[in-house]
Amino acid sequence: MVKLWKWHPWGSLKLATGLGMVLAVAVLSWTLMGSGGVMANPSEGSRILTVTGQGSTPVETSIAQIRLGVMLRGDSAQTVQQQVAERSERLVTRLKELQVNALQTTGISLYPQYDYRDGQSHLTGVQGQNSVQFEVPVASAGQVLDEAVAAGATQVESVSFRAEDAALVQARSRALTQAVEDAQRQAQDVLGALNLTLGSVERIQIHSDGRVTPPPVPLAPSADFARSEIASTPVEGGEQRVHAQVTLEIRY
Repeated sequence: MVKLWKWHPWGSLKLATGLGMVLAVAVLSWTLMGSGGVMANPSEGSRILTVTGQGSTPVETSIAQIRLGVMLRGDSAQTVQQQVAERSERLVTRLKELQVNALQTTGISLYPQYDYRDGQSHLTGVQGQNSVQFEVPVASAGQVLDEAVAAGATQVESVSFRAEDAALVQARSRALTQAVEDAQRQAQDVLGALNLTLGSVERIQIHSDGRVTPPPVPLAPSADFARSEIASTPVEGGEQRVHAQVTLEIRY
């Protein structure tokens, strides 16, 4: 007995759909294997430990950054401006003779001064000021301040300290090394406590590009103090610190 096959449109659709799914799986499998993907264990490779290490190293400061001013008061703007200009010229000339570095003018001002009485303002004079900034080795900072005051400076506005660029670069390298070692040590402690094995480092991030903490800045002495004390007082630069922070993503 012979049975005739009757074509049905829904049966053909199911057959085509099934063949399409088989073909898609075959293509996907071939693509993964060809690109080095692993299908045996989908969760493999997801075991990543992230740790962040800190590093900090001191560096000796050797450069003093000094800001001086010439400030005078008088009855007229023209007189004060002329006197400030003359003193400032003597000061700058002397600083150049002392071969200071990075010498520049940082401020020039000339303004009237008033006394307020009974709700009214009364002009009492004019104040003028010129400020300059420069750098010198810490070892010679005291002598330069003495010479500057003798040449006409009336104010020591600020004194700060920094390390040389080459020393900062070396300190940054040491801080980065410390940060990496700190991160690795943390990873070893954690994985060791869990009886897991430390694997390869998959990713490295440097969060801090050699951040520098300056040494404490001394208070700017007053003009009277500058004239009487600063020349005989030794200037000590101290230390500043360079910091680094590194994050490692480690396979285990």
